[in-house]
Order: sequence, then structure tokens, then C-alpha cells
Amino acid sequence: MSGRILIKNGFVLTMDPDIGDFDDADVLVIDGKIAEVRPHIVADDVEVIDAKGMIVTPGLFDAHRHCWQTQLRTTATDWTLSQYFVNMRARFSAFYEPEDVYIGNYVGLLEALNAGVTSCVDHSHIINSPEHADAGVEAFQASGVRGIYCYGFFKNPKYKIGEPIDLPLLVGDMFGDVEQWRYKDAERVKLKYFSESAGKIRFGIAPNELEFRPYPESRAEFSRARELDPIIYSLHAGMGQLEKDVRLVKLMQADGFLSPKCLFVHAAGFTDEELQILVDHGCACASSPDTELGMGMGFPLVSQRIMKLGGKTSLGVDIVSNIAGDLFAQMRLNLQVQRAVEHSVDFKRGYMPGDIPLKASDVVRLATIDGAKAVGLDDVTGSLTPGKDADITLFDCHTINMTPMIDPYGAIVFNANIHDVHTVLVCGDIVKRHGKLVGVDWEHWRKKIVASSEKMMSQSRHVPIDKIGPLFQNMFNYNADEQLREDATVK
Repeated sequence: MSGRILIKNGFVLTMDPDIGDFDDADVLVIDGKIAEVRPHIVADDVEVIDAKGMIVTPGLFDAHRHCWQTQLRTTATDWTLSQYFVNMRARFSAFYEPEDVYIGNYVGLLEALNAGVTSCVDHSHIINSPEHADAGVEAFQASGVRGIYCYGFFKNPKYKIGEPIDLPLLVGDMFGDVEQWRYKDAERVKLKYFSESAGKIRFGIAPNELEFRPYPESRAEFSRARELDPIIYSLHAGMGQLEKDVRLVKLMQADGFLSPKCLFVHAAGFTDEELQILVDHGCACASSPDTELGMGMGFPLVSQRIMKLGGKTSLGVDIVSNIAGDLFAQMRLNLQVQRAVEHSVDFKRGYMPGDIPLKASDVVRLATIDGAKAVGLDDVTGSLTPGKDADITLFDCHTINMTPMIDPYGAIVFNANIHDVHTVLVCGDIVKRHGKLVGVDWEHWRKKIVASSEKMMSQSRHVPIDKIGPLFQNMFNYNADEQLREDATVK
């Protein structure tokens, strides 16, 4: 941890309404904490970072990501949600060894840092064994990123090349009761890695897919999960038409499961009444606009719907097997989809829009302080508030796409890309400097992730997706077709 750092003469966006923004100010960091934010700070024995011509913000906050999928980049480019489940969850995931989890998580989190993301909620549903869990946590620790590791209870399939598959048993087993060893192992992981409750990485739980199983199974699982006392539950829910026959919110409300620890991910399928129930119970939502639009999970309007109700909401990348690992696209899509919907109302009334109610500053908040609030970390990060940890991102406005910089919020949302992320600090440690990650042998990790990817692509070709796919589609439609219940073999 760097002792004393002074960031000088930047355009500072604090995300703290009591402090405000500055067009020319300094940020003093002492022992990993933000000590002071104001113009003309004078301090001795400091490392000076010249931020003239740069935007200084809190580190970006990704509230939902599956870090393990990094070596499968672009495989999901043209998938719907059902195709994602068939290929990612019933195919590729079966071939991940602990080393693959480490590589995927580590490189994925480096990608996040490179994009100015200093905090990440990792929904880790790749725990094929206790060793897989260890690999995921240890990669998180090694990356330098702050965040929450959410231990996933989902059961990925197991294949042996040359042996037959009982298809109905395969799908039923994946979405059946949680194996008892997972509860015990989650407790082991918490005790081994998260004994310090206020550490840089916290312990969370990622339950099974709540909309794909009989609710009594989810009730039993959630009851056991509460015994582990995680900081949050990362909950895939409200995923478009999958929610229509479930109405999960009221079921969980009746069982007393709703609390500020609940982070409902995607949530586009929830009604206004259900969102109000979530807000009343202090729950939060996370939206991943890119995957929600592309995979058929509904229009990503939940953030603005929650904001109007006074609730907590946030943004996440979701999967880099489908999209890039930065939050810039998520901010843009979130903002522009909402604007398009509001403009369409004006068009239907016969006139042109006269104003834009949702501003670029609103989505920058979603990607910083609102993300921290959504998961209960706003006491340590999310804003440039003295006393908080020094998680800071500097954007270079000297680049061709950022010059001139007139509106800093607009520059971040509509002009910035990864190459404009000049400097990144996490807990006061400089992890990216002058546009380069610090202490990372990228060529070494590039070779490792390419080798892991090639192994996945080779092994996964043996899985008879033509047999498994239709059965999963029927599961999505809640209609199992008997004619598909035939034997298949991993050849």
C-alpha cells in the first residue's frame, strides 16, 4: 500500500453531494484512505500524480459478473438466454478444472482493472469441486480488485467421454436439490478466506436459478444459505418471460427472505408492484443492459424504475463470453434505452421531446456510488469521500476521442473507452499507471488463457448439443417432450 499520494489539478467528480464536483482540485491519499478533496492541497512527502487534463472519479463498480468465462470470449455472441444455458452451463462448464477457474477469474479481473473497474461482484457458478472454489477466491485475491465473491450452489454436469448420458436425469440433476457438500464447502470457504468481516473481498452466496425449479426447493436452499450469513445473495431473477409463471417476489416475501442483502440480477420481468415490494424491504437490483437486450431477458429499464421508487440499483457487465468487460457500454445502453422509451411516449402523443430527464451523470452514479450502495459497501467505496478507501480512476482527456472535454459526465459515458483509463488505484495501491497494468506479465497470462480456451473448445465438441439443446428448451417452456428423452453419448 502506497503511503502518501497527491493527485493534482484534476476535474474531480466525487459522487458525494456534500462535497460536489471540482473543475480543478486535488485528492490526497494517506495509507490507502482518501484524506482530503479540495483545490490547492499542499502536502509533504507525497508521490504526485499530475491529473491536469484528466477526469478523476471513484473507481467503477461492477455489481454482476461471471468472471470464470473469460477464456470463452465471443462464444456467446449470437446466443439467446436458452442457448447460453445449453452451451455454457451444460457444456463448457463441465470441462473447467481448478486451474481454468483461476486463469479465467484472474485475467477477467485484470480486464476489469484495465477498464477502471475497482470493485466487482463475482457470481461464481463454476464450483465443480472445493478446489474450484479455492481457485476462484485465490484468483480474486491475487488480482487486486475489491469486491464480493459469491459462492455458487449451481451444479454443473459431469461428462466422461465415451459414456452414455441419461438426458432427463442430466437436466433434472442440474436443477435439483443442492448437494449437501456445497453447504459445508461454502462454510469452509468462508472460514478459510473471509474470517475478516471487513476485508477487501467479502463473502456472498449465489443460489440456484430460482425461476427454473419448484419453489419449495428454492425455499429449502435459501433457508440453508441464510445460516452462512453472507454479505449479499446474488439472485438471477425476473429474466423476462421466465418470471411470468413464478412471481418469485411474493413467494420470498411470504417466507421472510427479502432483505437488504438481496441483489436481484436482471429483474426486467418484475411488475411495478413487485419492484415496490423489493424497495420496501431494502433489496437492490443489478442490470446488465447488453446481455438483457441481446439474449431476450427484457428491456433493461429496471434501474430507472427502481430509481423512481427511491430504491437501490446498479450495473454489471455479466459475461465477457458475450461482451467486453468494461462498464462504458453498459452506461450508454442503460441511458439510451431509457431515453428511447421516454421519447417514444412523446412521439405517440404527436410532438417532439422537449427535454431529457435522465442525464449522463445519473448513469455514472449507477456505475460508482449506486453500485456500492446496492451491495452494502458504500461505507468504504463508491465516492471520493474523506475516510473511504482510495479506489480511484483517472481518465485521460488528451486522447483524440476525449478532446476537447467540456462535459466530464458526457465524456465518460459517450466518449471514453479502456484506452482512456490512465491510472487506477485500489485501496491506495496504484494498479494501473500511464495506461499500463502494474506488475502484470501479460504475455505469460495471454498464453495461459489461450491454452485454456483451446482445451475448452476441443473437449466441449464431444458433447451432443443437438440432443441436449431441445430438452433444455422444453425446460425453459415448462414442457418436457417425451420424444427427446433418448440416450446420448459424449463421443
